[in-house]
Amino acid sequence: MLDEDLEAHHAVFGVATRPEQQGVAYPMTFVLDERGRVVRKIVEENYRVRNSSGWLVADVANAPGDESGPRLGASGARSTITVRARLDAPAYFAFQRLRLELELTVAPGWHVYGPEVPPGYTGLSLGVSSVPEGVRLGPIAWPAARPFRVAGLAEDFTVYDGTIRIAAPLEVRVPRSSGPLRLELAIAFQACSSSECLPPDAIALAIDVPEAPVP
Repeated sequence: MLDEDLEAHHAVFGVATRPEQQGVAYPMTFVLDERGRVVRKIVEENYRVRNSSGWLVADVANAPGDESGPRLGASGARSTITVRARLDAPAYFAFQRLRLELELTVAPGWHVYGPEVPPGYTGLSLGVSSVPEGVRLGPIAWPAARPFRVAGLAEDFTVYDGTIRIAAPLEVRVPRSSGPLRLELAIAFQACSSSECLPPDAIALAIDVPEAPVP
């Protein structure tokens, strides 16, 4: 972003541009095809936030992260659903964007509602908090859910069954030397079969992430 564009952008919100913001280059990643043509531009809104290599490769390739290296994770279960969560790195850097991957397996004969549900129902959702505070959850790449109707009801539903995989970016906005990070996840859902619906439930997971040493 050029200085004049930065000033115009800040002026929209009535905020003055500070001297230290002038001349600062906001990072951009160019994705090239096999002929060397630019097919995608990834523009960052904060010059301090950086993608982990695993997140960037998985995002560009639209594929799961590297399974070969060490990774951190946690798992939990209820009678109808099992959840496994993993990060794409064994440690974090301050102001780094990590990739969080969830694998949810719904028991045979059951399904869970998708993220979008009519009022009065509980859709699948993911909540994230951290100690110390500073982790921000980015847009979740929800897989397509299948349409579903309940006999006698007028509402339209979408549901998941079997195994689904979800990916989301996590921005770790904490100062350097913050020490270990405790990542707390809450996966909320409502499970139903063809004949009954269980009360809304949630699975809580925690992942302890060490801080990477300065290279």
